[in-house]
Amino acid sequence: MVKPFSLIAVVAFATTLTSCFKDEALNNECDIEKAWIQVDNPDEVFFQPSNAELPDIESTKTDLIFPDLRPNSDVTALPVYFKVTDGATIAPENGSVQNFADGPVTYVVTSEDGQYNRTYRVFIKATDAGTTPDPGDPGDPGDPGKPEEQFDYVNYDFENYFLDPASSKFYVWSDYENGSNWATGNPGFKIAKGSATPDQYPSTPLAEGYDGAGVKLVTSDTGPFGVVVNMRIAAGNLFTGVFDSKSATKAPLKATHFGEGSYNQINYRPVTLAGYYQYTPGEVFKDKSGKVVEDRIDQGDIYAVVFRNVDSEGKSFYLTGDNVLTSPQIVALARVPNVVKTEGGWHNFSVDFNYSGELDPAILANYGYSMAVVFTSSIEGAAFQGAVGSTLLIDKVSIAYKK
Repeated sequence: MVKPFSLIAVVAFATTLTSCFKDEALNNECDIEKAWIQVDNPDEVFFQPSNAELPDIESTKTDLIFPDLRPNSDVTALPVYFKVTDGATIAPENGSVQNFADGPVTYVVTSEDGQYNRTYRVFIKATDAGTTPDPGDPGDPGDPGKPEEQFDYVNYDFENYFLDPASSKFYVWSDYENGSNWATGNPGFKIAKGSATPDQYPSTPLAEGYDGAGVKLVTSDTGPFGVVVNMRIAAGNLFTGVFDSKSATKAPLKATHFGEGSYNQINYRPVTLAGYYQYTPGEVFKDKSGKVVEDRIDQGDIYAVVFRNVDSEGKSFYLTGDNVLTSPQIVALARVPNVVKTEGGWHNFSVDFNYSGELDPAILANYGYSMAVVFTSSIEGAAFQGAVGSTLLIDKVSIAYKK
């Protein structure tokens, strides 16, 4: 099976761009690296134990969003603990009880040398009562008493996009007011071509989509930098999850965290992935070494995967570029076949999820599964193979599901 795309150039100076850095004897970094909630009755508060912590926090994130707690959980007096960079201090005090009922609580981390600080917002809320079905109740996913044609929908219209707040160099997308459920490899392209304008990045807004704004994904040349690191192309991409620049220098495929984050946890059974697309392959297909592959025509890729988001040790789990289609944690896949050249404007796609087995109702009710939705302009982008100029346009995507 062909691996999915991965954009990711080697980020040689990522730590200097995403952390507080200065050459002095005392530590000058001021990052939160990990956060967790500690309560006496975790089974009554969290849907699953792994929801109590946010491990390995990406250094560019300043909004920390915990998965929703169980309905009626008291969020007015919760102690949150943090692992900060060596020597740094945090205010309010680490582990102090805070009230999250009225919105996020602001924390300030100050470096050991006292010269730098970063402000974080921590979001914690309880799930609204009635939104999470209990196993066996009418309306549960797979309930035989519910008509087969009766579905609910998650809709992605891509209207909410804006320039990255930290750099103003490239676009990002989100379906939520706080935080983001979508990610791209644009941060890596910024390292390869720092002089590029926002509309020259691989993933950009499309002003006139099928209905309103859409997304334009273009396989792009990474220039001299890409030649040096043998990553000559950057496939345009958009996926639900997180791009982790800290991993990019060591293992590029590990930098794409498909389905990571509380926004991507689900308590419903996805049935169909649908939407609209156009695809135009680039003129010349090249392999990773830059050699032209005769008679090879590029393709795009559109798919969604459902997977178990906790591993055998009870730790949080997400998919990465090297296992997003092959991990044994995957329980369902919906993949559009043959995303090849289209003619005559927008084309509709609709493909059902293929399940390897039945979902566990108890796990589902406890948000024990996550979903990743993925689009890329070059199907072999993970191997840095494809055709510069390959273009995938996407709009009005939906997931039909049963509750």
